[in-house]
Order: sequence, then C-alpha cells, then structure tokens
Amino acid sequence: MGNKYTRKEERLSLAREIAREAIVLLKNEGGVLPLAEGTRVAVFGKAQYDTIIGGGGSGQSHSDHPLQITEELRAAGLVIDEEVDAWYREKKEEKDRAAAEKGSDGGFDMSQLEGLVASGLIYELFGRYSAPEEEPVPEALTGGGTAILVIGRCSGGEECDRRVENDYYLLPSEMELAKAVCTAYEKVILVLNVNGAVDTAWTAALPQIRAILFMGTAGEQGAGALADIVTGKVSPSGKLSQTLACSYEDYPTAKNFSWNKDDPDNIRVYTDYGLTAPASPGDYEVRPVTVYEEDIYLGYRYFESFQKEVMFPFGYGLSYAEFSMEAENAKIEDGEILLQVKVCNTSERYAGKEVVQVYLHAESGTGPERPEQELKAFAKTGLLQPKEEEVLTLRIPLTELAVFDEDAGAYVIPAGTYELRIGSCSAETKPAAWIKVCEEIITRRIDPETADIGFSKENRGKVKLKRRGKGSNSGAEEIAGNDTPELVITAEDVRAKWPEYEPYQFAEVSGKTSEEAGEKEGRVIRLQEVAAGTAAMEEFIGQMSVRELAVLCNGYGPGLPFGGIGVKDIPSTIPDENGEDIGYNSHRSAFPGYENPAIRKYGIYSACYKDGPASVGDTAWPTGMMLGCTFSPELLYAFGEACGYEAEQMEVDSWLAPGMNLIRNPIEGRAFEYFSEDPYLAGVCGTQIALGAMENNEVTVCPKHFALNEQETYRRGKTSRKIDAADTIVSARAARELYLKPFEMVITKARPRTVMTSFNKINGVFAAGNSALNTGILRGEWGYTGVVVTDWGDMDAVVDGADAVAAGNDVVMPGGPPVIAQVLKGYEEGRVSLREMRTAAAHLMNFVMNSKSFREEM
Repeated sequence: MGNKYTRKEERLSLAREIAREAIVLLKNEGGVLPLAEGTRVAVFGKAQYDTIIGGGGSGQSHSDHPLQITEELRAAGLVIDEEVDAWYREKKEEKDRAAAEKGSDGGFDMSQLEGLVASGLIYELFGRYSAPEEEPVPEALTGGGTAILVIGRCSGGEECDRRVENDYYLLPSEMELAKAVCTAYEKVILVLNVNGAVDTAWTAALPQIRAILFMGTAGEQGAGALADIVTGKVSPSGKLSQTLACSYEDYPTAKNFSWNKDDPDNIRVYTDYGLTAPASPGDYEVRPVTVYEEDIYLGYRYFESFQKEVMFPFGYGLSYAEFSMEAENAKIEDGEILLQVKVCNTSERYAGKEVVQVYLHAESGTGPERPEQELKAFAKTGLLQPKEEEVLTLRIPLTELAVFDEDAGAYVIPAGTYELRIGSCSAETKPAAWIKVCEEIITRRIDPETADIGFSKENRGKVKLKRRGKGSNSGAEEIAGNDTPELVITAEDVRAKWPEYEPYQFAEVSGKTSEEAGEKEGRVIRLQEVAAGTAAMEEFIGQMSVRELAVLCNGYGPGLPFGGIGVKDIPSTIPDENGEDIGYNSHRSAFPGYENPAIRKYGIYSACYKDGPASVGDTAWPTGMMLGCTFSPELLYAFGEACGYEAEQMEVDSWLAPGMNLIRNPIEGRAFEYFSEDPYLAGVCGTQIALGAMENNEVTVCPKHFALNEQETYRRGKTSRKIDAADTIVSARAARELYLKPFEMVITKARPRTVMTSFNKINGVFAAGNSALNTGILRGEWGYTGVVVTDWGDMDAVVDGADAVAAGNDVVMPGGPPVIAQVLKGYEEGRVSLREMRTAAAHLMNFVMNSKSFREEM
C-alpha cells in the first residue's frame, strides 16, 4: 500500500495546491487582478495578521506556524505600505499582550469535569456564542493607490450557530473601515477570510471594490495560496459550493432556522407550526423544531426555480483566463449517460482550469414537481494554456434521473422529457442533450415498515411545503428545434446498472444465551481464531456474558467526551463476577473515550477514533467548505490520501470524517465543515476523500453526522435550561433526495467501516434511536455492515444507550460505566435484546479485526 504524501513538505505543498484551487474569484472589474510584482498595496483588516485557517469544535484546524496574509503578499513581491502595516502590527501586539495577561489569571479548572459523569452535561461548558471582534479603524489613510481589505470571521461552531446581525451582516466597525478604505483608495481588493457565507450586497454601493476573493477557511497554507492568486502565479479556478444571496432573508431556510440560544423568542417550537409534539420522558419547558418547509428547494434549487436574484450563484467562479465549452457527443452505455464536452481556453495570455457542470432539467409534466435543475455531474480540466483544448467525458448513472415517490414508496424515473444542460455555474447553462423516457421506470422500492423516516402520523399534512405548482418547469422552448442529441431510455438501459449495492457478508449471530451457546472444546475462543478462520463469529460472540457484551457496546473511558481530561478516580469499565475489570485500553496512543475496550481473555484489542474533518492534528488543511469549492475529484482524493496517512501515523483506526451534512443555511455553525448545499457535490467530495484515505492507508473514515444535523442550536438540547433536543421536521422525499444522498454515495461507493449518528431528532425520533434510519436504510437498503457509532456524548439528554443499540448503533460513545449501566438496565427491561447486543459486538469485531494494531498482534 503506497502513499505519495509521506513527507511533511509534500503534504504542505498539497495543502497549498488545494487552497489555490479552492479560493474563488467573485469579481475582477477591469482586470485589476492579478497585481504585478512591485505593486504598492496597503493591507487593511485584523485578519491579515490573524488569518483564519479553519473553524472550531471537532472540525477545528491547528497549526503552530500558519501563514499570514500580509507576510505572504510581501514574500510574493508586492510592496506593502509600511505605515499602515506598522499600525496593524502594533494592534496585533496589543491584542497578544492582552490575551497573555488574561491567560495568566488562570483558565478553566479541569477538575470541574470530575462531577460530570453524565456526559451530556459537559456540553454545558462550551458551545456558547463568541461574537466577531470589532475591527479597528486607522485614523488617517494615505490612499491614492491599491488597497487590500480583509474581512475575517470565525464565529459559531460545534453546538453554536452564527448570528445574523453583526456576523452574517458586517459589524458597524467593519463597514466603517470599508467605507474609509474605499474613500481613500481608487482600487480595492476585498478578501473574505470567513468560516461561512457573509453578506456581499454592501459591496455594490462601493464601486472602488474592483475585485472580490472568497478565501474562506483555506488552512495553514491558505495565505500563501491567496498570494499566489493575487500576484498571478496561478489563475483562480475555485467555484462556489453554496449560493451567496442578496440578503440573509432571501434564503429559503431563513425563517425556519433557530440560531440564538440567548433569545428564547428566536427558538422555533412545535406550536409555531401547529405540530403535535411526540411523547418525551424528559421534563422540558422548551421543545425546539427545525422545519424544512423549503423541502426540495434548497440553495440554487430554490433561487433558480423561483427566479430569485442572487449576488453570486452556485458553482460560480472567475478565472484570469476565459473559456468556451461545447457538448460534442452523448450516448447511453452500460446504464450511464456519457456526455463529452470540449473546453477551450480562449484567452491570449493566461493559462487556467475550468469546471464543466452538468445539470438535469425535467420538462413540465414529467412526473412530480422538481427544481428547475439539479447538478448531476462535473469535471475539471487540467491546466489549459491559451488556445488549448480538452475534451472531458462526464458520466451520469441513469438512476440519477429518479425521484423518490412517497406514495409509491419507490425511486421512480417518470416518463417524459428531460434535458441535460452544461455550464460554468448554475445560472449560466445551455442545452447539451435531450432525453426521452417512454415509460415510468421503478429503480428501487423501499420497505415502508422498516425504512420510513417521513413525517410522523400525527403531523402528516400539517407542514406546508414550498411548491411551484403543476406545469411550473420551464425550458421546452429552449430545446425546440435545437440540434442537441436525443437519447431514448428504456427500463433495460437502467437495469444494466442495477443493483448498485452489494452488501458485505458477515456471520449471523443467534439470540441464545451464553450457557446455551457453550464454549468450543471447553476453552475460551479468541478473536485471533475467528480472524484465522478456525472459529466462527457466532461461537466467539456466543461465549460472552451479557455484562461483557454491554461493555463492548460502549467506548472505553469514564463516560466523558474529550477523553475525560483532568478527571481522576472515575472507573473506565465495570467488573465481572470476580471483581476484575472487564475492559481495558490496549492502544498505545488512544485517549479514553476515543477507543473501544479491549478484553484480554478474548484477544480483543482497542481500536482508536480521532477527529476531525480538516485535520487529525498534523497539517491544518482547507476545511470541507473549501474542499467543495475545488470541484476537483483528483484533489479530494489526494487530500484523503494525505490526511489518511497522518491518521495512520498517529495509529488512528477510524478517522472521524468526512462531514457529510449539507450547508442548509449560511449561518450554520459548522458550515465550514461541510462541503456544499448540493447533495451530489457533497457526495462526490466525501466519496473521493474516503477512497483516498482507505485505498492508500490502513485506516477507515467515519462519515458523519447521520443524519440531518444541519443546525447546531440545541441539536442535543440543554438540560440545565430544560430545553429538549431539536426535532428536524422533514419530508421523506427531501430527506432521501437531498440530506441522505451524500451519505448514500460515500457508503455505497467507498464502503467505510465506521459511520457516526447524530444528536438531533428526525420527525420525533432521535437519529441515534431511529431503527428506520440506522437499520432499515443504512443496512437494509445500502448494504452497510460496518460499525455504527453514536456522536460523542449521545446518551442521558439524548438517547438512552440501550435504545441506541436496539436501533442499530454498535458502539455508544464515549460510553463508559454510566452507559454500560443503561444498556444492562435496557436488557433487563427488554428494550434491547441479546441478539441485538451480539449483532453489535459482531460488527465491532469485524472492524477490530481489520485494524492495523490487531493485524500487527496477529
């Protein structure tokens, strides 16, 4: 198993390359960019020396030496205005001194964790909103030439969404600085160094802003990549993975997104929508809901379907080069549409890369209402020199034409007419092929008894979903008389690629008691015998006691997230009938709470889990939002390969990434962790990263958070304030076509061995306690038989450990004695069966046997 990125300098070089292809050029009026070497510039904004490389929480990035914007611009050959620079350096030094003095007073007393054995309480200690800092404004500006204005943002994160005022919209001090700079300088280049979308409509009133660069959170090498683009060493090729609207209120999710924990009136609840709240064992005064009223109209699907003006559309991004693209050929082959598109660099001076995006448009009357168009394929060219051409072949499985018909309980390709469109962004597409489906084709049926995650019976029909109405799809006139190729699709064409999912084959486990199962030849069977094929999984699992199984259904540690740092004298496991500890840690580098328990007598070793999506603690990579902006499957694969190597070197067995949720709202606290508002783009990103990591390293990825964790505010509630966990109210169609789609892609195409469930509820049922989700869909439909782990701290305030195991979770994290007790109590009460506990243990054992540490011990 080889790896291209074993040397640190190779990984840093890759991080810079990814950042180069992720940064998006949104505006370049008059060709103000690139700047020639020797150009004098004044750089404004505190982020120039506090460059934002990532976000917070489990998806945070850390680097001891992140590159800084002004230093990199200077190194790239620009002449920095020293007077302005000296002023900002002084402000930076003042801030650092103040931070050092504050830190010397002491910090959080880690001994406070000792009493928080019920792990949910630890979430009371973080997740508080931290507002953006005020932007200092210089008193006098020399002006006259070129300025670079950097707007920084690093608010929100895990357990906390961002805010609208003074966060999505600029602070008054930021607006004051922007106006002052635009008054003093003729040419202003705006750099958005932000961990999520921010308002850009204000730039229209300041014509001095000639160029805008969306830098996002581009990792520790991001400032160097920015300098490369500003000075023309490379031409930008990033494309927006989310739509930038004209205002926050224009987003279709704005009125149904709770984001301010400090304002109870901001929290949406069941009664706001006339919904029936499900029964709850908790004593809650507030029971939040997140209603997905926009339904299938998320992001560009909404803006284009309802003809809403935006600042910058999905998939948009400029280059210093200019390109043309033309469809050359389209055909059906082996259950796929093969579309060939010729791209030409038409510019005289600049080399560059272009992204071809393919969208599907359903004509009026073609089955259920659909968005105006949906992304179905994309490809990025290589570096094209002026006048150079490249022909790209894009493949679209015919199953991608299907919609989920809730009434039929099936994925269906309705009979009718479709159009494939190509373009450089969602707002600029043109016809490429015409498709005719002569009869309705059912591609997959579901079992409504085991896999229905739609509205609860009590709330069905109560949510008014956004609709355009019959006959609303447009575009027939666009293809009438057009000479684009016509493809006719039959059921046989679709079946040529079906079924797509081949489930793993693992041994069945019985529901017999350990006494009934017996022992092999009167001795203890060890896991090494199962791995060698000399013993069956069933007899190995069958010899374990209920207490041992309960231990294996949990992580090893005191039951606190973050490894129980600073906690003393709290047990990490429970004893057997002889008073001996059942579990222990066999892993050299795993933290308590981030590993499975080892059991000596059975030869079971610990497996190690580690965050996070942008870093495992070595290189600070561009975050998911920026990885999505590359639109480059090759770079995504390389990132997976490189970060997977770093995980393997740390002896990690399960890398807790990628984040597969969608960017549903621009102020979503973890938007920087996720790839896109579009499910197909997100699915490709996750799949490529997973393949890169697993094909080149002895590590598996762990896609998360399964599922519909698109809001951080009260995703797991707040026990101290008697607030319940947020309930995601969503149609089965929107859930399947949008929010489950990325998970389906990475699960079925990459076959990871671990998956993480989420804290939130879905239509009244906790995600981690949802058997329709974790068993009916994940295992039954997608053929997944790896390990399902809960999110860290998923018990007490969220779902009971026994209920989680019964629903299809194999390991409750971080687990420990508090949740082992829950599982044992649930077994006594009949809420979790012996078969379910043994099945969970069997899944875990297959994962452990595939771990590097176990194979080394073999």
